[in-house]
Amino acid sequence: MWLKILGSLLVVIAGTCIGFSLAGRYVERPRQIRQLISCLSALKSHINYVAVPLPEALSQCTGGITGPVADLFHTMAELLKSKGWLTPQAAMLQALTETDRLVLSKPEREIIAVFSANLGGMNREEQHKSLDLVHEQLSRIQYEAEKICDQNARMYRYLGVCGSLAVVIVLV
Repeated sequence: MWLKILGSLLVVIAGTCIGFSLAGRYVERPRQIRQLISCLSALKSHINYVAVPLPEALSQCTGGITGPVADLFHTMAELLKSKGWLTPQAAMLQALTETDRLVLSKPEREIIAVFSANLGGMNREEQHKSLDLVHEQLSRIQYEAEKICDQNARMYRYLGVCGSLAVVIVLV
């Protein structure tokens, strides 16, 4: 009897953890997009007004931000410092593969890759326009990600709890 209760509890806990883990991914994505927009806005300020070298601007634009997005910019800055022959796009693509906790989807990654291809290759005014375009595209994606988050996060949480309870009922 106690073995069944213990097994049932373990199934409910495991199902709940899986549901909350899947929901957490949907919650994390809009937050990382917001952080990305914030970093790119700071990068725009560093390019337009401070005029520091790109690796230094990338390191400084993450002020107040922690987590995978900050790690992405720090990794890119370190790659540009250590391997001077890398282009900003190659450094960004390598940083995207090295930063494993990012939950950004393919559209965000493509926007960042295209932006990084233009980074450092244009004058300040063109980079300012490019950053504005990236900001607008990421804002649109953030809005869509928040809508998807509202729809799916709660569903995965309930599905984890209810699905595990259904498994327990079937097994007992």
